[in-house]
Amino acid sequence: MREFVFTVEYEKGADEVMNLFIEHADLYARSMEINATSETVWGIDKVVGPTTVLDEFDDRLERVASDPNTTGMCGAPVTEYEYTILSSNPESRKIHSLRREGDGPRSIPLVAANHVGEGLIMRSERRGDQFRWRLLIDEPVAAIHEEVRENLREGLSLTVERLGTPPCLLEDGRVKQALTPEQKSALEAAIERGYYEEPRQQSVTEIAADVSVSRSTFQYRLNRAEAWLAQQFAADSLDVDLDVDLDPEDIEFIQ
Repeated sequence: MREFVFTVEYEKGADEVMNLFIEHADLYARSMEINATSETVWGIDKVVGPTTVLDEFDDRLERVASDPNTTGMCGAPVTEYEYTILSSNPESRKIHSLRREGDGPRSIPLVAANHVGEGLIMRSERRGDQFRWRLLIDEPVAAIHEEVRENLREGLSLTVERLGTPPCLLEDGRVKQALTPEQKSALEAAIERGYYEEPRQQSVTEIAADVSVSRSTFQYRLNRAEAWLAQQFAADSLDVDLDVDLDPEDIEFIQ
Protein backbone atom coordinates (compact mmCIF):
# COMPACT_ATOMS: atom_id res chain seq x y z
CA MET A 1 0.00 0.00 0.00
CA ARG A 2 1.14 3.55 -0.74
CA GLU A 3 0.05 6.93 0.55
CA PHE A 4 -0.76 9.55 -2.06
CA VAL A 5 -0.71 13.07 -0.58
CA PHE A 6 -1.71 16.11 -2.57
CA THR A 7 -3.01 19.59 -1.87
CA VAL A 8 -5.56 21.76 -3.60
CA GLU A 9 -4.78 25.45 -3.09
CA TYR A 10 -7.62 27.97 -3.22
CA GLU A 11 -7.37 31.56 -4.32
CA LYS A 12 -9.41 33.91 -2.16
CA GLY A 13 -12.86 34.26 -3.61
CA ALA A 14 -12.90 30.83 -5.25
CA ASP A 15 -14.93 29.16 -2.48
CA GLU A 16 -17.04 30.75 0.26
CA VAL A 17 -16.18 28.24 2.99
CA MET A 18 -12.46 28.09 2.11
CA ASN A 19 -12.40 31.90 2.20
CA LEU A 20 -12.99 31.65 5.95
CA PHE A 21 -9.97 29.36 6.39
CA ILE A 22 -7.88 31.81 4.36
CA GLU A 23 -9.06 34.74 6.48
CA HIS A 24 -8.52 33.03 9.84
CA ALA A 25 -5.28 31.09 10.44
CA ASP A 26 -6.72 29.52 13.60
CA LEU A 27 -9.54 27.75 11.77
CA TYR A 28 -8.68 24.12 11.08
CA ALA A 29 -10.65 21.10 9.90
CA ARG A 30 -9.70 17.46 9.80
CA SER A 31 -11.65 14.41 8.73
CA MET A 32 -12.46 11.67 11.20
CA GLU A 33 -13.90 9.42 8.50
CA ILE A 34 -14.53 9.67 4.76
CA ASN A 35 -16.40 7.23 2.53
CA ALA A 36 -17.19 7.59 -1.15
CA THR A 37 -18.72 5.99 -4.20
CA SER A 38 -18.38 7.37 -7.71
CA GLU A 39 -21.31 9.75 -7.02
CA THR A 40 -21.58 10.26 -3.26
CA VAL A 41 -19.17 11.22 -0.49
CA TRP A 42 -20.01 11.21 3.20
CA GLY A 43 -18.06 11.39 6.42
CA ILE A 44 -17.36 13.20 9.66
CA ASP A 45 -15.18 16.28 10.10
CA LYS A 46 -13.96 18.03 13.21
CA VAL A 47 -13.58 21.79 12.84
CA VAL A 48 -11.74 23.79 15.52
CA GLY A 49 -11.23 27.52 15.94
CA PRO A 50 -12.20 30.60 17.95
CA THR A 51 -15.87 30.91 18.88
CA THR A 52 -16.70 33.85 16.62
CA VAL A 53 -15.04 32.19 13.63
CA LEU A 54 -16.91 28.93 14.19
CA ASP A 55 -20.18 30.86 14.32
CA GLU A 56 -19.36 32.35 10.92
CA PHE A 57 -18.38 28.87 9.68
CA ASP A 58 -21.85 27.62 10.65
CA ASP A 59 -23.48 30.41 8.65
CA ARG A 60 -21.38 29.85 5.54
CA LEU A 61 -21.85 26.10 5.63
CA GLU A 62 -25.62 26.58 5.75
CA ARG A 63 -25.55 29.00 2.82
CA VAL A 64 -23.43 26.70 0.66
CA ALA A 65 -25.46 23.59 1.53
CA SER A 66 -28.75 25.30 0.62
CA ASP A 67 -27.48 27.04 -2.54
CA PRO A 68 -28.80 25.25 -5.67
CA ASN A 69 -25.84 26.62 -7.64
CA THR A 70 -23.14 25.02 -5.47
CA THR A 71 -20.57 23.04 -7.47
CA GLY A 72 -17.81 20.61 -6.55
CA MET A 73 -14.12 21.47 -6.82
CA CYS A 74 -14.02 20.20 -10.40
CA GLY A 75 -17.26 21.83 -11.55
CA ALA A 76 -19.92 19.14 -11.29
CA PRO A 77 -23.17 20.46 -9.75
CA VAL A 78 -23.87 19.41 -6.18
CA THR A 79 -27.27 17.75 -6.44
CA GLU A 80 -27.62 16.97 -2.73
CA TYR A 81 -25.89 18.41 0.32
CA GLU A 82 -26.98 17.33 3.79
CA TYR A 83 -25.17 17.84 7.05
CA THR A 84 -25.77 17.35 10.76
CA ILE A 85 -23.82 18.96 13.59
CA LEU A 86 -23.15 15.96 15.84
CA SER A 87 -21.57 17.99 18.64
CA SER A 88 -20.82 21.64 19.25
CA ASN A 89 -18.90 23.64 21.84
CA PRO A 90 -17.25 27.10 21.83
CA GLU A 91 -14.04 25.70 20.30
CA SER A 92 -15.13 22.92 17.94
CA ARG A 93 -17.78 21.26 15.82
CA LYS A 94 -18.16 17.65 14.73
CA ILE A 95 -20.13 17.50 11.50
CA HIS A 96 -21.53 14.60 9.50
CA SER A 97 -22.10 15.50 5.86
CA LEU A 98 -23.30 13.83 2.68
CA ARG A 99 -22.83 15.24 -0.82
CA ARG A 100 -23.87 13.98 -4.22
CA GLU A 101 -22.59 15.42 -7.48
CA GLY A 102 -24.28 15.29 -10.87
CA ASP A 103 -22.92 15.03 -14.37
CA GLY A 104 -19.53 16.56 -15.06
CA PRO A 105 -15.99 16.36 -13.65
CA ARG A 106 -16.28 15.35 -10.02
CA SER A 107 -14.40 16.13 -6.82
CA ILE A 108 -11.35 14.30 -5.48
CA PRO A 109 -12.97 11.59 -3.31
CA LEU A 110 -15.48 10.72 -6.03
CA VAL A 111 -12.77 10.51 -8.69
CA ALA A 112 -10.64 8.32 -6.42
CA ALA A 113 -13.55 6.03 -5.59
CA ASN A 114 -14.37 5.68 -9.28
CA HIS A 115 -10.81 4.53 -10.05
CA VAL A 116 -10.08 2.47 -6.95
CA GLY A 117 -13.47 1.14 -5.91
CA GLU A 118 -13.92 -0.58 -2.55
CA GLY A 119 -11.03 -0.45 -0.11
CA LEU A 120 -10.14 3.21 -0.56
CA ILE A 121 -8.98 4.92 2.66
CA MET A 122 -8.97 8.72 2.69
CA ARG A 123 -8.25 11.58 5.04
CA SER A 124 -8.42 15.33 4.57
CA GLU A 125 -7.50 18.53 6.38
CA ARG A 126 -8.09 22.21 5.72
CA ARG A 127 -6.03 25.15 6.92
CA GLY A 128 -5.39 28.51 5.28
CA ASP A 129 -5.66 28.25 1.51
CA GLN A 130 -4.91 24.53 1.47
CA PHE A 131 -7.24 21.54 1.29
CA ARG A 132 -4.93 18.52 1.73
CA TRP A 133 -5.95 14.98 0.80
CA ARG A 134 -4.31 11.68 1.73
CA LEU A 135 -5.25 8.46 -0.03
CA LEU A 136 -4.04 5.02 1.01
CA ILE A 137 -4.23 2.90 -2.11
CA ASP A 138 -2.54 0.04 -3.93
CA GLU A 139 -3.36 1.27 -7.43
CA PRO A 140 -1.63 3.52 -10.01
CA VAL A 141 -2.35 7.16 -9.16
CA ALA A 142 -1.55 8.85 -12.48
CA ALA A 143 -5.13 8.62 -13.77
CA ILE A 144 -6.56 10.10 -10.56
CA HIS A 145 -4.03 12.93 -10.58
CA GLU A 146 -4.59 13.82 -14.23
CA GLU A 147 -8.39 13.75 -14.02
CA VAL A 148 -8.43 16.08 -11.02
CA ARG A 149 -5.70 18.41 -12.27
CA GLU A 150 -7.29 18.91 -15.67
CA ASN A 151 -10.76 19.70 -14.30
CA LEU A 152 -10.20 21.90 -11.25
CA ARG A 153 -12.36 25.02 -11.16
CA GLU A 154 -10.82 28.41 -11.82
CA GLY A 155 -8.93 29.66 -8.78
CA LEU A 156 -7.86 26.17 -7.65
CA SER A 157 -4.49 24.48 -8.25
CA LEU A 158 -3.14 21.02 -7.46
CA THR A 159 0.22 20.14 -5.91
CA VAL A 160 1.46 16.58 -5.33
CA GLU A 161 3.34 16.39 -2.02
CA ARG A 162 4.40 12.77 -1.77
CA LEU A 163 3.81 9.24 -2.97
CA GLY A 164 5.34 6.57 -0.83
CA THR A 165 5.20 4.55 2.36
CA PRO A 166 2.58 5.96 4.75
CA PRO A 167 3.68 7.27 8.15
CA CYS A 168 2.88 5.40 11.34
CA LEU A 169 2.65 6.20 15.02
CA LEU A 170 5.87 6.93 16.87
CA GLU A 171 7.17 3.96 18.82
CA ASP A 172 6.43 5.58 22.18
CA GLY A 173 2.78 6.15 21.22
CA ARG A 174 3.05 9.92 21.01
CA VAL A 175 1.01 11.43 18.20
CA LYS A 176 2.83 13.23 15.40
CA GLN A 177 1.65 16.75 15.97
CA ALA A 178 3.20 20.05 16.93
CA LEU A 179 2.23 23.51 18.05
CA THR A 180 1.27 25.90 15.30
CA PRO A 181 3.28 29.16 15.21
CA GLU A 182 0.24 31.01 16.61
CA GLN A 183 -0.15 28.59 19.51
CA LYS A 184 3.58 28.75 20.31
CA SER A 185 3.50 32.55 20.30
CA ALA A 186 0.49 32.57 22.64
CA LEU A 187 2.23 30.24 25.08
CA GLU A 188 5.43 32.31 24.98
CA ALA A 189 3.47 35.52 25.57
CA ALA A 190 1.68 33.96 28.55
CA ILE A 191 4.96 32.80 30.11
CA GLU A 192 6.73 36.11 29.52
CA ARG A 193 3.89 38.08 31.13
CA GLY A 194 3.61 35.95 34.25
CA TYR A 195 0.35 34.21 33.44
CA TYR A 196 1.53 31.04 35.17
CA GLU A 197 3.11 32.73 38.17
CA GLU A 198 1.57 32.78 41.64
CA PRO A 199 0.01 35.27 41.99
CA ARG A 200 -0.80 35.69 38.31
CA GLN A 201 0.77 38.82 36.85
CA GLN A 202 -1.51 39.34 33.83
CA SER A 203 -4.87 37.98 32.70
CA VAL A 204 -5.75 36.52 29.31
CA THR A 205 -7.56 39.74 28.45
CA GLU A 206 -4.51 41.85 29.26
CA ILE A 207 -2.08 39.63 27.36
CA ALA A 208 -4.38 39.48 24.33
CA ALA A 209 -4.47 43.28 24.27
CA ASP A 210 -0.66 43.43 24.50
CA VAL A 211 -0.20 41.16 21.49
CA SER A 212 -3.06 42.75 19.50
CA VAL A 213 -5.24 39.64 19.31
CA SER A 214 -8.88 39.27 20.34
CA ARG A 215 -9.43 37.68 23.75
CA SER A 216 -11.32 34.67 22.31
CA THR A 217 -8.62 33.99 19.72
CA PHE A 218 -5.80 34.25 22.26
CA GLN A 219 -7.68 32.01 24.73
CA TYR A 220 -8.24 29.42 22.00
CA ARG A 221 -4.56 29.37 21.02
CA LEU A 222 -3.45 29.09 24.63
CA ASN A 223 -5.91 26.29 25.36
CA ARG A 224 -4.65 24.28 22.40
CA ALA A 225 -1.02 24.82 23.41
CA GLU A 226 -1.75 23.71 26.97
CA ALA A 227 -3.57 20.59 25.71
CA TRP A 228 -0.55 19.71 23.56
CA LEU A 229 1.82 20.12 26.51
CA ALA A 230 -0.40 17.91 28.67
CA GLN A 231 -0.32 15.16 26.04
CA GLN A 232 3.46 15.28 25.80
CA PHE A 233 3.77 15.12 29.59
CA ALA A 234 1.41 12.15 29.73
CA ALA A 235 3.37 10.32 27.04
CA ASP A 236 6.74 10.99 28.66
CA SER A 237 6.00 10.77 32.38
CA LEU A 238 2.76 9.00 33.17
CA ASP A 239 2.94 5.99 30.87
CA VAL A 240 -0.54 6.84 29.58
CA ASP A 241 -1.92 5.17 26.47
CA LEU A 242 -2.89 8.32 24.54
CA ASP A 243 -4.72 6.31 21.91
CA VAL A 244 -7.49 5.62 24.42
CA ASP A 245 -8.08 9.24 25.41
CA LEU A 246 -7.64 11.14 22.16
CA ASP A 247 -10.28 11.66 19.50
CA PRO A 248 -9.78 9.45 16.42
CA GLU A 249 -8.80 12.43 14.28
CA ASP A 250 -5.85 13.16 16.58
CA ILE A 251 -4.16 9.84 15.80
CA GLU A 252 -2.21 8.95 12.68
CA PHE A 253 -4.26 5.84 11.91
CA ILE A 254 -2.71 5.04 8.53
CA GLN A 255 0.06 2.53 9.08
